[in-house]
Amino acid sequence: MSLEYRIAAFVVLSLAVMFADSRFDYLDRVRFALGFLTAPIFWVADTPARVSYWIDDVFVSHSDLIAENQSLREELLFARRELQLLAGLASENQRLRALQEASASVEGHILTAEIINISSDPGARRVLINRGAQHGVEAGQALLDAYGLMGQVVEVLPFTSWVMLITDSRHGTPVQVNRSGERAIARGSRGEIPELELEYVPDTSDIVVGDLLVSSGLGQRFPKDYPVAEVTSVVHDPGQPFAIIKARPLAQMDRTRHVMLLELPVKEAEVAPLDGSVPDWIEVTQAQEPEAGATGDAATAVEADQAAPAQQDAVASGATDTPADPAATQAAATLEETPVEDMPLPSELADIVPEAPAGQD
Repeated sequence: MSLEYRIAAFVVLSLAVMFADSRFDYLDRVRFALGFLTAPIFWVADTPARVSYWIDDVFVSHSDLIAENQSLREELLFARRELQLLAGLASENQRLRALQEASASVEGHILTAEIINISSDPGARRVLINRGAQHGVEAGQALLDAYGLMGQVVEVLPFTSWVMLITDSRHGTPVQVNRSGERAIARGSRGEIPELELEYVPDTSDIVVGDLLVSSGLGQRFPKDYPVAEVTSVVHDPGQPFAIIKARPLAQMDRTRHVMLLELPVKEAEVAPLDGSVPDWIEVTQAQEPEAGATGDAATAVEADQAAPAQQDAVASGATDTPADPAATQAAATLEETPVEDMPLPSELADIVPEAPAGQD
């Protein structure tokens, strides 16, 4: 057989074997056996490269090792710093979410702020926030965090403000027991532990350990029903008329940084309307005043007061020939017919006259 036919036969056989192997996987075992037999050959062929790598590792310079070690230390330091920043961001994000949820439950305008300093005075518990008069802050505004009431603004500066915490011994917070509704005044303790003490609570009051104290809203400084503290101790002394009650503030005063400022409520009797209309409490008092001409009647009454003694002296002395002044006579009659009421001053009406009910003219 010629060489050409042999080559053609081998080509056809090769194609048939490749087709059978790709279609029916007949040569898997043969391929596995050939790979096992040729493995030592590949290992021997790779020996020079492995020997070269081993020599490079053995004879590496000491300076290169020190430089590599220093580089790895710096990379580890940067990685730890990034990890701490991520942990701080996650914690701050959690606090901001809690603050946002708490602000949704508070009525009124909310101004966010940050605590930037703490008072160094050991006898006072005050913090400095980064909001001041330029941001619309006013003295008396309540300071809140996501967990409870913190205090109120006591000093306003152009760009910062000092806030007295509720744990300060000079601060009193009107509270009530959320369970029973009993009201009391929570004052900051005078000790080193930042806690609250309820003042002048009768020994028979229904307050137990674990009760939640919320702001009562009296005084219109703090939002009503906002968490303030949790009762931690109740002591009933038979020889004392008042119980000794202590509570733990719920606000995270030593840990939180982001806080909220609550806008002061606007009193209708103290603010003049912008449209020029008369406030309701003035309209109520005007209904008690005389109708039109009251000013003229009052002047006439004064003239009658001055003329009445002269007429009485004339009558007593028998001077009946003197004709009476018609204006004075009319003023005296008007004075007798007009009742004199003890009207309070307008400055007093804001405290004693209640607001008109809604819908009343």
